[in-house]
Amino acid sequence: MTNNTVKLPLNKIHALDTCSLIEERCAHIYRHFERMFSDEPDIEALWHKIANDEDNHAAQFKLAALHLGDNNKDIDFKDKKLTSVLDKLDSIHRAIEAKQLSISETFEIALVIEMDLAERHIESIITYRDHGLSDLFLKMEKYDQGHLELLQNAIDSLR
Repeated sequence: MTNNTVKLPLNKIHALDTCSLIEERCAHIYRHFERMFSDEPDIEALWHKIANDEDNHAAQFKLAALHLGDNNKDIDFKDKKLTSVLDKLDSIHRAIEAKQLSISETFEIALVIEMDLAERHIESIITYRDHGLSDLFLKMEKYDQGHLELLQNAIDSLR
């Protein structure tokens, strides 16, 4: 039996793991928003849907890291852009835990997050020439665009 798995260098596996962490952080922030507005079913459902999408993205990145490679090359992985996004999400999460936000504030925060994610996914499509990885990032970017539209429509409906 032959193994048709594409082998990725360890630095790309680490990048995929970091992408998974980023998506998990987003889901955590959105679940926080979901709890904040648990008394408003439509708003709660919106945050629940987006959080579930982010959880799904995290799982896809984990799956890609497991199935696309296990080669031990390029151990010194440092992607400052990924780390920067993760740090920014951690900072946002700490800030929102400390105060009650309005619905519009949560939508504005989520728009900033989703724009950052969309930008990172577009950059990753170019960075990862591997067909499977570029397809994965392309799918994520499409979800990001859907989230941006959903959030912008929600903001517009509040005005």
